Amino acid sequence: MVKISIIIPVYNASKYLKETIMSVVNQSFKDFEIICIDDGSLDNSLEILNELSDNYNHVKILKQFNQGAGKARNYGLDEAKGDYVAFLDADDIYVDEHALEMLYKVAIENDADIVCGNLKKITQDRVLIDNPNCKENNYYCFDEFCTISPAEYGVPWAFYKNIFKKSFLDDNNIRFKDLIRGQDPVFLSEALANVEVLYGVPVDFYAYMFPLRGKPYYKVNTSLKKLHYITHYKDTFDILEKAGLFNLSEQYKPKFIKYLNYSIKTQNLEIYKLVIDVFGKNNDYFDNFQNEYNLFIASHMMHMLLINDNNDYFNKIREELNNLDILNNNLLPIELYENIKLLFEATNYKEYKNKYFKLKISQIKREYDLLTEKNNSLIDENTKLNSKLKNQKELTNALLNSKSWKITSVLRKIKKQH
Repeated sequence: MVKISIIIPVYNASKYLKETIMSVVNQSFKDFEIICIDDGSLDNSLEILNELSDNYNHVKILKQFNQGAGKARNYGLDEAKGDYVAFLDADDIYVDEHALEMLYKVAIENDADIVCGNLKKITQDRVLIDNPNCKENNYYCFDEFCTISPAEYGVPWAFYKNIFKKSFLDDNNIRFKDLIRGQDPVFLSEALANVEVLYGVPVDFYAYMFPLRGKPYYKVNTSLKKLHYITHYKDTFDILEKAGLFNLSEQYKPKFIKYLNYSIKTQNLEIYKLVIDVFGKNNDYFDNFQNEYNLFIASHMMHMLLINDNNDYFNKIREELNNLDILNNNLLPIELYENIKLLFEATNYKEYKNKYFKLKISQIKREYDLLTEKNNSLIDENTKLNSKLKNQKELTNALLNSKSWKITSVLRKIKKQH
């Protein structure tokens, strides 16, 4: 029997794997096992694990066909022998060498189900930086030993900065859902829904690596990943609200709205269809975000109208948008407002379509005029700056060629020498 089991899912992680495991081995706390689950890696990750296992008896290796990090963690949980469990991804590290010791001490002294530490970020160059989620108050960060209620935790992110009593997870059947994207918040939401109090420790426990800035949601790049990502929001809202943690659910909803806005900006109809399949068009999840959700629906409906290109769909969305009282939505951009207003004024799809293209020409002309006006303003500003620069050069040349400047040149040379 060991005191802590550290569970690490491993998939093609050879670049940072040794550093990750050594950050555990170098902890001052030594009564632990490191359970590494190779998830069908195609690189030399398994070879590195075998080498580390030969050198450190803490390291235990499990293998499975590629099934994702969630199933790998569940496999590790089922095999874990520790009183407490901690998690670590194969490109992340534990930071403070005394972190596990401090967290476990608080856990044992208080018979705690969950003990929380703090989180840092680590760049791809392995430089530690501050975690912006603390400044943004996304979740609780600890500057002293304290206890908090589940309602005080914040957005259900960063489950890995906590350690969990193994029996607490087992007794409440808390495991990772079979989701490709978004499994972490669901897991932590279930933990928060079943715990009475969380203990906080002011220590930098965990550092997670973040990728170079790319396109938003670049990892949510297949139909199944999009479906799972959307589903995780609904599952998280359901778990938190069933447990009475309405404030946490409401705090998480703007993150979902941000994804909806991304779909509007990119005109991603696949996201729209999946969201409607999971959440529906009119529901109680977004009472405090009705305008945002209805904007999402209206934007994609108007986009789909031109794709469907028929009178039946024209009549259908007219009725649905009217039921949403969409023209009184103060979040509608002016172009979308004008488009929907045109929809309500037209008597059939053919009439709408003709007027729509005239409207688009008008909108494009208006945008062109605005850009032209802005460009002319910049040209005027540039002309003025060039004129100022020319005047300044003339003044400088006049000064350098002046009689007084030439007379005092000897004095300036003497001053430089001293």
